[in-house]
Amino acid sequence: MKRPLPSLEDLLRILRTTYTKRMPKAPPPVKKQVQPLLKSLQTRFEQMDDGTGKLKNRWTEIVGEFLSKLCEPVRIIKGRAASNKLGAGPATGGALELRVANSTHATLILHHAPTLIDRINLFLGSKTVERLRIIQGPLAVHSKAPPIARPKPLSAQQELGLQQSLSDVEDEKVRKSLLLLGRSILKRHNMKTP
Repeated sequence: MKRPLPSLEDLLRILRTTYTKRMPKAPPPVKKQVQPLLKSLQTRFEQMDDGTGKLKNRWTEIVGEFLSKLCEPVRIIKGRAASNKLGAGPATGGALELRVANSTHATLILHHAPTLIDRINLFLGSKTVERLRIIQGPLAVHSKAPPIARPKPLSAQQELGLQQSLSDVEDEKVRKSLLLLGRSILKRHNMKTP
């Protein structure tokens, strides 16, 4: 049985009721919203990676003061599994990517490569790094905090003068507290004057 087509008024009523809502806008791209969060997480958890973060933190201890000023670790490139007729074999050691400032430093690093690889493998584990890959670029600037100035001890004259000035204080507890305070003030004064 055929259904009759709706009349013109019924058609307009149907269209008004079903197509009155606008389509919602597409949400903004997630990448733009999440990118700052990902960058902050990457910097925070960089130390927990495959070994590069550990290397960066202790680079001076591993390679020495001189070589640590010439190069810095960038990343560890994992070795691929060796393929043979029987299938995939054991994975070979990876490569450590080092950034150096110029070609002179690169030559010096290549000269010390076997020693560096041994030291790095001693730190990360056997056969982790088998070769070095050197790239040129600016090194990260590491600002080293100046050493903390230790106060010089008081001279015998200063100590004697301090004790004599506090000799008329009767309460033992107060005298000890004032003596400590006086020593710290005099030490601080000694640090400021050469």
